[in-house]
Amino acid sequence: MPPPSSATAPQRGRDLCHLAFRQTLDLLRVTDGALEELCTECPQPRGLDTLVIRALNEMALGERAEGTRAPSHVFLIHGPAPTYTGILYHLEKSGYQAVTGALPVPVEAFVFTGAGNDGVTLSNPEDEGVSGNEYQRRFPPQLLRALGSEVHNYIAYRIAGDWAGALVALNYPGRATRYEAQVLSALAITLGSLWTLTARISQVEESFLYLVGALARASEVNDEVTGDHIVRVSRCAELLARKVGCSPEQARVIGYSAELHDVGKLHTPGHILRKPGPLTAPEEEVMRQHTVQGERIIGTSPRLQVARRIAGKHHENWDGSGYPRGLAGTEIPLEARVVKVVDVYDALRSQRPYKPPLSHEEACQVMQRGDGRTDPAKHFDPDILAAFREIHEEFRRIHVEILPWP
Repeated sequence: MPPPSSATAPQRGRDLCHLAFRQTLDLLRVTDGALEELCTECPQPRGLDTLVIRALNEMALGERAEGTRAPSHVFLIHGPAPTYTGILYHLEKSGYQAVTGALPVPVEAFVFTGAGNDGVTLSNPEDEGVSGNEYQRRFPPQLLRALGSEVHNYIAYRIAGDWAGALVALNYPGRATRYEAQVLSALAITLGSLWTLTARISQVEESFLYLVGALARASEVNDEVTGDHIVRVSRCAELLARKVGCSPEQARVIGYSAELHDVGKLHTPGHILRKPGPLTAPEEEVMRQHTVQGERIIGTSPRLQVARRIAGKHHENWDGSGYPRGLAGTEIPLEARVVKVVDVYDALRSQRPYKPPLSHEEACQVMQRGDGRTDPAKHFDPDILAAFREIHEEFRRIHVEILPWP
């Protein structure tokens, strides 16, 4: 087959880029659907310790009410290998309460867990014929300091899986017995299952975020900007969102969603995006359509609604003079107002076919006083602009760290 002619080769290349883009978007939607389904059916990793302690409380307080026994302390160890941390809990009248924050647990400390064939260690020093000092050397020094006393006995379950760890019950009254080991076994098995499941959810989340980035990079195929612009906008948007009062989780979502702010440019002809001079009125109208196209591309997936609002509304202006709908003030979603400030700053700092890049100081001056094209008093939310003034040096740092690709 002869090679494509010069007239057809660009179109063929564009078609291939569109195909790759659509495939990436399909993967993103599938991943998003899988993550949404999993997250509605199981707890998130942040809540697992709470669930475990609640179960221990029900078990310990219920048994104590019947005159049976419970350990004075529980040491809950978990983490992806080889980095483990443990939190020590003390049994009080109201239940187990945390004595420490996360303590680093060296891998060698696991010698005191899982010695049995079934992954269970039931230990009383008198049964093993060891001295008190020798017995204490099994345990991490930071654990002993937190206990404030010696360990008299313990039962430990070593939990394998994607998110490994151990459940260690310390200092039963008198001796630790096989009965107490059986009581804890179901909890340890359940705990291992939950940790494995939440590790898999984290992997799906990582895939989701990777595909958001891939989709954003695909959308820049016809533009002069490259992936560094996407990363800078994402980082700065998260930073600015936190500064204006968003929670860390809200700011994180705004950050990764901001990567898709210009996704609609996939449908903007390359000759318009790369034009070295001013656009004509018809060309400007075509360019403005990338906001509406972005909304259509992103669609209605619940996980991507912040990204959809950013893509469709980050060119709206505070005074209502923006596009595509002429929204004003708080009619414009907060996330779009945040990305508006970030996108203008990064555009000023970046080289374009029609202009050289500005320094940080020059860009800040434009953000404060305007330049004929940018009018801060009309274009920006004043509170968000004030927040930018307070943290503009962080924007400089991010721009230096994430330089344009060669």
